[in-house]
Amino acid sequence: MTPASVTDLPPVFDGIEAVCFDAFGTLVEITDKQQAFWPLFRALPPDKRRELKHRLMREDRPFTQWPDALGVEVDPYALLDVLNRQLGEMLSVEMRPGLADIWARLRAKGVRLAVCSNLASDYVQTLQGKLPDRPDVEVLSCKVGAIKPESTIYVAVLDGLCVAPDRVLFVGDTPRADIEGPRAAGMKAIHVDDLVAMMFPG
Repeated sequence: MTPASVTDLPPVFDGIEAVCFDAFGTLVEITDKQQAFWPLFRALPPDKRRELKHRLMREDRPFTQWPDALGVEVDPYALLDVLNRQLGEMLSVEMRPGLADIWARLRAKGVRLAVCSNLASDYVQTLQGKLPDRPDVEVLSCKVGAIKPESTIYVAVLDGLCVAPDRVLFVGDTPRADIEGPRAAGMKAIHVDDLVAMMFPG
């Protein structure tokens, strides 16, 4: 692909061969947020809460396995509360307005598409089921053992895309994870709200 193939897109795409999107808050959103893991955190002693916070999105482990992984017993009703909250959140996940169209326009132009997300493993299938099609590269924290803005996760994106960093545009909603982190890795980056405004002027 050459830059000329995206000339009818906004200038931010000049020279871009691949776009990497953050997931939740960017491509999709939970419209009924219920703090799904809060009952599990509340059931843990402080040291285990800290451990779970560090490990939750770095390990491919369903929430039902966390008590054993942490070496603690948890009231089954707390786990049931997590399940009910998760189901409520998952059922409320929707593509953000305009993002399906942006995805389709980039796909039609031959731009490679990637998704990079800090994500607990329980939500992987929900995310995959909401995307317009399967991304060319999918880098999820629970699969690679690193979270944004750690450099390892951006290296995984670039390795998967096989594209020079300055030819990749990262799109997200969190400044440190989706703007500063990608730029430190050599990629270009833009806030999703700015991208939507460019793609749908007026």
